[in-house]
Amino acid sequence: MKKYWVAYQIALQETLQRRSTLIMDRLGGFAIVVSLYSFWTALIGDKTSFLGYTRAEMLTYVLALNILRSFVFTGRGWQLVGEISSGKISSYLIRPLHYYGYALALDMAQKTVHVAASIFEVAILAWLTGGALFLPHDPATWLLFGTAVVLSSLIFFFLEFMISSLAFWTSESGGPLFCFELFLQFAAGAFFPLDVLPLALRKALEMTPFPYMVYFPVRVFLEKVSSAEALRLIGLEALWLAAVFTGAMTVFARGVRSYSAEGG
Repeated sequence: MKKYWVAYQIALQETLQRRSTLIMDRLGGFAIVVSLYSFWTALIGDKTSFLGYTRAEMLTYVLALNILRSFVFTGRGWQLVGEISSGKISSYLIRPLHYYGYALALDMAQKTVHVAASIFEVAILAWLTGGALFLPHDPATWLLFGTAVVLSSLIFFFLEFMISSLAFWTSESGGPLFCFELFLQFAAGAFFPLDVLPLALRKALEMTPFPYMVYFPVRVFLEKVSSAEALRLIGLEALWLAAVFTGAMTVFARGVRSYSAEGG
């Protein structure tokens, strides 16, 4: 564990040193949140609620998106693709560590910085709008929400890890990764609550791991589901994590074998 902790600390320092990249990333994310807030504010208008969400709940949903996008969707998929394509992955494979553990340590370093920045942005936007936010009434909700968010972040990491590992077989693996990230934003509820979708489409998405990344954790925070239902869904989320982890490790292991065979 010590070597992964050292990797986390080094990556954290490197992330903070790249100030211009960090600022541009955060400005882009903040612009999306402001746009979503303006859009949903216009839709709600003078109504007391919309799609079962009060004004305070919808504002909280939008602001929570900024934090969840920073924690869940910040990843190293493109770096893994580049390291495989360039052959740099070889230098990691001969070291006494698990590459996925090393990548997860670097990923958590990025998430730490981006989440801290997103919380600051949310505080600014909440102050500027002067809107009332929804905060859970049951203390247990915070624990359920935190558990759901951690699991959702790990699901995204291993899903992205699995798709990025396709670079072992093709130099065009950036295409699947791009399509995955684009579809994920929609399917996870990162732009709008999935309640707006037709029932059949929403039911179909609920059979995938995507809604567990944003839509479900935010609904837990807004106490739209009971504690018993939240526990059931967290159990399903854990099963998805186990399945995705197994798939990612299988694809990566086969990719390494293929890579070693080609490299001699």
